[in-house]
Amino acid sequence: MSYYPVFLDLRERPALVVGGGEVAHGKIVALLRAGARVTVVAPHLVESIERLVQDGKITLVTRPYAAEDVRGFHLVVATTGDAEIDRRVSSDAQRAGVLVNVVDQAALSSFIAPAVLERGNLQIAVSTSGSSPALAVSLRDRLEREVGPEYAVALAILREVRARLRAGEQTSDDRRRILRELADGRLVDRVRAKDRAGVDTLLASLAGQGMTLKALGIELD
Repeated sequence: MSYYPVFLDLRERPALVVGGGEVAHGKIVALLRAGARVTVVAPHLVESIERLVQDGKITLVTRPYAAEDVRGFHLVVATTGDAEIDRRVSSDAQRAGVLVNVVDQAALSSFIAPAVLERGNLQIAVSTSGSSPALAVSLRDRLEREVGPEYAVALAILREVRARLRAGEQTSDDRRRILRELADGRLVDRVRAKDRAGVDTLLASLAGQGMTLKALGIELD
């Protein structure tokens, strides 16, 4: 089966995680990073989740899962590893029209979570359509060695240049051409080398005089 790839805006959206183990902790951290308001339902917690509760980062319901728990949530993630409970979470969520992911059970899920590489605002998602999460992680790890932190800086530069070009007098075709030429690798290479003069020269040649790192408010560490 082919999935439709999409990135969800979860800022201030309520998300439910059923389960209190280490797998649940990984899912909770990812949801918090996306800005979701996370509630956990579980009778027992690992220490890492207890710390999140103590820090006020998540809401905890300390008891076994109940069918009504899915109500009012934007999405639900089941991480219990108990086949019967996970099937119940899946059925309840889908009946309530709530997006649901059952970890390692694509057939019970209305969405699956890819392996994700993050570099600042850059996200690269790798999915095997549920066939082999291990291969997705392996490919993600390989990309991690090739796509370094310089991509986050290059993306920040491109974001600021794009905003300034849109406020200028260039046509949409000119903006696309400039941004594509900046993104074709030369910018990343110069950022990787921490070549400030080279970045400024490239920006000036493509985007116009005055378009410098200093003007964009960006530093090359």
